[in-house]
Amino acid sequence: MAGKAEVGRQPWGRVLGVVAGALCAWRALPGVASAASGDPQQGSTGELGTVVLLVLMIGVAYVLAHNVVERLQRRFLVVSGLEYLLLGVMLGPFFPAIGAFDDLTGLLPIIALAAGWVGLLRGTDFDFASMQKLDPATWRIVFLHHLLPGAVVGFGAYYLFESGLIVETTTGQSALSAAALACFAATDSAEPFDLLARRYEISGRLAPLLRNGTRLGDIAVILAFGLIFCVFHENAPQATDYTASLWAWVTVLLGAALGVLFSLFLAGDESDNSRFLALIGIIAFASGGAYFLELSPLAVNLCMGFVLVNFARGGQLLHATLKSTERPMTIVLLIFAGALWSPSPLIPTAIAVVAFVAARTGAKWLASVIAGWGTSLRKDLFRGLLAHGDVTLAMAVSFRMVYDGPAVDMAYSVALCSIILNDLLAPRLLRGLLVDEGDLQRELKDSNTSLGATSG
Repeated sequence: MAGKAEVGRQPWGRVLGVVAGALCAWRALPGVASAASGDPQQGSTGELGTVVLLVLMIGVAYVLAHNVVERLQRRFLVVSGLEYLLLGVMLGPFFPAIGAFDDLTGLLPIIALAAGWVGLLRGTDFDFASMQKLDPATWRIVFLHHLLPGAVVGFGAYYLFESGLIVETTTGQSALSAAALACFAATDSAEPFDLLARRYEISGRLAPLLRNGTRLGDIAVILAFGLIFCVFHENAPQATDYTASLWAWVTVLLGAALGVLFSLFLAGDESDNSRFLALIGIIAFASGGAYFLELSPLAVNLCMGFVLVNFARGGQLLHATLKSTERPMTIVLLIFAGALWSPSPLIPTAIAVVAFVAARTGAKWLASVIAGWGTSLRKDLFRGLLAHGDVTLAMAVSFRMVYDGPAVDMAYSVALCSIILNDLLAPRLLRGLLVDEGDLQRELKDSNTSLGATSG
């Protein structure tokens, strides 16, 4: 079995795997694009050219992530993907002169694959063995630092949408967009912790405590986000025949059933590349089924990942394979996120962004104060929990693909702006927190090595 270090030194082998896997994913879901467009004979030649372009994009994203982006992130302590978002905007309908992604309907399988990858990765974080080793204080962080920001932003956004001050919309659209913003506000990211660990020697209790809190928080938020697709199932003609609770059961049982099914085909002794190709097929199938039923692909893959990591042979190896390819998939998501963006009114959107960032930061500060009350926890833990990360990005992309309307456009713009702002600042704020705690020891000698170096 190829180890992680070997995979890092041979990126082109993995690129070929991505190429083959992307083509397999496309062939595995031939009806998704035509069903969404309503025309089964639509533009097969154009779709083939688009698939070739996407395959090249994924390959380039992998090489960039392992040989350039990771190096720059470690050097300058940033995790933002602003450049990839801008690239996606330029390739999307906003710049018709380029027109590479004018019609994204045919790209649904690839976008579903990238979003589902995030859900499956978070599901494989939830294994029984690691849960038993958690610091008891983790649950205070998970509960307060996710529930409070979500509630504050959700209710505030609903009031703002309903007031008509920033956009004219219906009550249903207000509730839908406010619920999505609540989930976006509740998410954290472990990426700043991983970034600092690649550059500094970190000791103490605080960093593992916060990092585990973000992992568990992601799981809870993805499940809550999945409920949005169950409650607001208005785009499906058959939606009136089923209740939100039934759709919620379908989400959980679909993911669990697929996890049981695919665990039977995993021997646990595959090579790293074989396991990677198998995951592409698994995620493409699960995500395609979720989009066909208009459910959240993140929630379906999350449930499937929970079953696979705990009951499949080689479950931890699956998690390692997913983790090693997380950054390239995030780059692909960033490009598509930019392509899906539609401009909303500038001044109202700016007001909404400021309100969102202020409400989220204030709620996290309050959560830190409450969590530290009567305990040894610091009352400024929010400084390490401001990043959004790929979970927020995947949720925003999934939300934008299924729903539309003025309030949806504004909520999507707010999410992207908050991702950029907070992810730029989060690593440095976390470093300051760890310095104040005395847990940041020294800079690692290999943190300034050549571009060819890769982290473990």
